[in-house]
Amino acid sequence: MYIIGQPAVSHPPAACHLICRAMGISELWPILAPAERCSSLGVLGAENFELPGKQGGSKLLTVGFNASAWMYLLVNIFSWRQAGTGQSHEMRVIFRWLSAISQQLLHAYFIFDGPDRPQLKRGKDIVCSSGLRLLAQRFQELLTAFGFNWHVAPGEAEAELAYLQSLRLVDAVATPYNDALLFGATCIIRSIPHIGRYEDVYIYSPDAIEKHASLEWGDLLLVALMSCTDDNDGHRWCSVEVARRLAYYGFGRTLVDAAVSFQFVEFMNFVAKWRIDVCKVLKTDPQSLLGGRHHELARIIEEERIEFPDPAILAMYLLPLTSWSDRRSPITTTTSRQPDLQSVAAFCLQRLSWSPAAVQSELMDVCAGTVMRALLQVSSMIAKHVYPAAHSSLRTEDICAKSAPRSTEARC
Repeated sequence: MYIIGQPAVSHPPAACHLICRAMGISELWPILAPAERCSSLGVLGAENFELPGKQGGSKLLTVGFNASAWMYLLVNIFSWRQAGTGQSHEMRVIFRWLSAISQQLLHAYFIFDGPDRPQLKRGKDIVCSSGLRLLAQRFQELLTAFGFNWHVAPGEAEAELAYLQSLRLVDAVATPYNDALLFGATCIIRSIPHIGRYEDVYIYSPDAIEKHASLEWGDLLLVALMSCTDDNDGHRWCSVEVARRLAYYGFGRTLVDAAVSFQFVEFMNFVAKWRIDVCKVLKTDPQSLLGGRHHELARIIEEERIEFPDPAILAMYLLPLTSWSDRRSPITTTTSRQPDLQSVAAFCLQRLSWSPAAVQSELMDVCAGTVMRALLQVSSMIAKHVYPAAHSSLRTEDICAKSAPRSTEARC
């Protein structure tokens, strides 16, 4: 096999510069809209909550969060010049999001981008300032106080989360971006957090996307490969809409099949013919799926995009750098603990410079989450004493089945 079976390595900056422009495609969300379901973290957690019984203690949904995405989102709202200081507006927002999550019937696990992440994400440079590093440290400190486990990925957090889900260490991936879908995640919670609360989410699964948007994983990869932006002027050399229509001819699926099945020489021979077929379809649109002929796009592929599809970029999607790339198993548990109220209060006083009265007010919600988790822990201990048999983990297909798309009128 060409892609699968090759060890993942740190990617060179040039390759990272290109792939990150191809990832996190905002125009992809409208295409996936027919497959989405509007819900909330609270509802999703309640739908998948299992009471203690003969199968063991209570079972909570485990959700993996892209912690770095929270920081990148807040950078567009607040100035980084005060990030991580006592007056950090970012940490105040993060505190309230964590407080809201702590009250939900779920385990939350957080992953941060690592040192080998792309240096450009969603078309914007990542500012590796001391303020950003300090904010990450404060974030991690607060996660520990809230009882949430976390770790830093070697590369892209989205890739790490997708792999965690493949190992069933998390049941779903919460992120505002669609990168995790391209990395093969099977249950996506598209989070759109608002300042002060973290409620509205949209849920996606490959089955729903295939059924309601007529797109498979290979199709999505083709759209990503063809709609990356040009390094010189920032414009896409192919629109997302044309790439989506071209995917209906099956080119993305055959490309992925070849990448995971062929040796390198055989794969490159396949790609040469594949490119010819792609250009022929663009010029003729034999099944009228493109809505017209695209001679100029075919010319661009033939004369300007001679590297398309770039095997290195394809490999970065199919075999991304993760904590398991060196064949170790660094993560064994993703469950959360009760918040440490004393540590949370100390953080608010020392890091956020809140008054004792403000801390007492803010801790009311945290206390509610602490009580709920204490009750769950007691019920689980009783269930394990009465029913010693271990219970099985939630299945992704069960979560997605409960998250079937609604009609357009029923969506949020």
